[in-house]
Amino acid sequence: MSRKSDPSVWRSAWVDALGGLALGWDLGVPICGGTLLGHMLDRHFQMGYVFTLGLMVLGVMVGFYNVARRIRYEIERDRQRAESEKEAESGWEDSPGSSRESA
Repeated sequence: MSRKSDPSVWRSAWVDALGGLALGWDLGVPICGGTLLGHMLDRHFQMGYVFTLGLMVLGVMVGFYNVARRIRYEIERDRQRAESEKEAESGWEDSPGSSRESA
């Protein structure tokens, strides 16, 4: 069977690609959101750049935490996928009627 016709391969590729694109959003949204919220608070309270800088730094920390969490999730998912493939291969070799026993 060719890999082109296997829909699970294409689905897996799209899931991985969209997961990679989500990393940018996981990093960018907290930074931009914190900066914009800080700017609005600074304008409302006439504080200079106190809230802008503080919430921007908080946004950077939250963004990198989100990216680290996503990477940890992807590593765990790949490990589980590799284990399930290994179990499937070993199950295929140990099954009755395999080519070893019939030869």
